[in-house]
Order: sequence, then structure tokens, then C-alpha cells
Amino acid sequence: MDNHLLPPNATSKERAISSTLSRTDTISVPIRELWQPHTCPERLLPWLAWALSVDEWDEQWSESQKRNAIDASVYLHRHKGTPVAVQRAVDLIFDDAEVQEWFHYGGQPFHFRIVSDDAFTSEREYHRLIRIIEAAKNARSRLEAIIIRSRVTHELTLATATAQGNRTQLGPRPTTLRNEPSTLKVAAAQHCATRVRIVPKQLRLAIQAATTAQATAYHESRHITIRG
Repeated sequence: MDNHLLPPNATSKERAISSTLSRTDTISVPIRELWQPHTCPERLLPWLAWALSVDEWDEQWSESQKRNAIDASVYLHRHKGTPVAVQRAVDLIFDDAEVQEWFHYGGQPFHFRIVSDDAFTSEREYHRLIRIIEAAKNARSRLEAIIIRSRVTHELTLATATAQGNRTQLGPRPTTLRNEPSTLKVAAAQHCATRVRIVPKQLRLAIQAATTAQATAYHESRHITIRG
């Protein structure tokens, strides 16, 4: 028994069409998945982009770039002309970009700039960034600059050197010497020493303390001379 309401004089073609259409409810069509940018099959992404009015599209993009552009389209159309729309558009190019308005850095009124630690991978990406910014911003605002920051990290090694000692020089006529203990002070770099010199036919002992100071580099010494 045929499951249709065609009259007895229906042609075979009409009966075939009726029979085919009567089974459409048994065909699995994942409508919900087709309208989601992250679940839609890759071959259908261009049609989904057209349906959601994506402003910028390039067949040379990677699959993730295409899906991200579709995902951001509805948000951009809802918030066009606002700083958050510009921020969302810039996020399609850079991962850590920041949109700074003129009152954030003391610039000219109604100007803004883009600051990022990333770098452009190609000239194509630069021109794409300019186009999506122009599409997302309002007509009054003006892009002043795109600042790409670079950071260089160096290892810093800190060390401290301390030296202390006595130096005694004897001439032909040695004599008994008494050396007062030297004072040791700690600084970033320190040298402390006592120097004794005996000159022939000079028997008078004179000790003069050196001036001491504490600083990044420190040196303390005693110079002893025996004179006659």
C-alpha cells in the first residue's frame, strides 16, 4: 500500500517524488552542528561565513583561523564602533594585544594605538589587521600606532671577593716590628692588607693608618716604614 494521497491517475514520476519526500524525516541532518563554527565541517565553512556576514575572509587561512573569524563575526556586528569590538578584532591576529585609547597614554583626542609583544608573521597579516580594525572601529576614532614590544633577557651573576693579608719586606738591617691587627669590613668587594717596609739606616718607626670607607669596592691597608 502506497503511503501518499495522490489520485489514481498520478504519473510514476509523481509517485516517485512523493515516496522520496515521505522519508525526509529519516535523514539525519545535524542542523545545530552546521550553524556552530567549531563543529561545522571544514568544507562548509565558507557558506557559514557568508551566512554570518564575516567581513574578512581568505581561503589561504588555516582551519583554526577560519573558525575563529566566524566565531567572532556575530560579536563584532553587535558591538561595532566600540573599543571592545576593536579588541576582539585585534585578538584574531595577536594573542596578547592591548588596545590603548588616547587618554590612557596622553595622546591626541579620539586616537588609539595597539600594543603587543607578538610580531607579524607576514605582510599579509599586517594588512589584514588594518582592514579588520577599520571595519570594527567607529568613524571618529583613528589608529595612531601599532607598537610591537621586544624583550631581551640576560643572566646576571653576583659575586663577592674578600682578600686580607700582611706583606713584610726586610732589608740588610732587620728590626723587631709590631703590627696592629687590621680591621676587616665586608662590602661588595674588599681588600685589606698590611705592608711593612724596612729601609737601611732608617730606625725610626712611623705608622700611619689609611682612611677607610665602606662602598661597593673597599680597600684597607697599612703602610709601615722604618726610618732613621
